[in-house]
Amino acid sequence: MAESTELRDHSLPGTLAPEGARFIGRAWRALKLALSRSFFWSYERGSWQYDIICAVILAFIFLTPASWFHDRPTLGLTNLRHSQGIIEIGHAKDGWHYLVDARLVAPLAPLSPEDAVRKILLRRLHHPVELKSVDALRDRNNVVLGYTVVLSY
Repeated sequence: MAESTELRDHSLPGTLAPEGARFIGRAWRALKLALSRSFFWSYERGSWQYDIICAVILAFIFLTPASWFHDRPTLGLTNLRHSQGIIEIGHAKDGWHYLVDARLVAPLAPLSPEDAVRKILLRRLHHPVELKSVDALRDRNNVVLGYTVVLSY
């Protein structure tokens, strides 16, 4: 019977990777595991990883500038469809901005829209106002829904 030959301390070339490559491979696998567990939210509630994810979400909500989303509220008189009124939009560099419902201006028909808006705002604000601009807001059918008004004090 023939004796078997043992290979002692011999390895085939290229089967063992250098130590740095093994470390990079382990680090890459650990990173992929952490990312997949974070993405699929598979950490236990109360663990430090869960708390970090919650903190990141809260930081995103409260620290992200609104300008990134281009989500500006637009007033198209949708709130005034069922009730007539005046909406104070706010103050800007050019003056105070208001939105006046066209149904308030219509009964004052002999007056121009500017004069009617001035009279309505005088009643509302209880002091004389100086109009900088009065622009009509129209819908798709070119019906006047209201007026955007800029006042200076």
